Amino acid sequence: MSGPAATVDEIRAVIDRAHAAGLGTGSRGDLTDLAWLLQRHIEGSLLPAARADADRMWRGGTDWISLTGRLDRISRLASEGLRQGVLGAHVHVRTLAVDCQWLLERYGQELAGTGATR
Repeated sequence: MSGPAATVDEIRAVIDRAHAAGLGTGSRGDLTDLAWLLQRHIEGSLLPAARADADRMWRGGTDWISLTGRLDRISRLASEGLRQGVLGAHVHVRTLAVDCQWLLERYGQELAGTGATR
């Protein structure tokens, strides 16, 4: 993904908006925009930091298997388009938000270390 790195606060703001929209308050256009932003944050900075952490682990260990399995699932979801139908779109955005929040809580400090935050 190109463009300047997002700050932790910017990512949190998108997550908060997505949680609200995922509760049924967002239009299809809002959900499309939020899904794109969440995908951008996941694929652009959070997932690479998580993959780097997984690369430092012993391959084959239970922690590595658990982490890489979750990261693979997050990567697949982030690469998919917004689901069809209103409910599917809301669930998709909500799931992206939860995954983005999990990655941010776990790897947000690495973003701060790279100068991606204020």
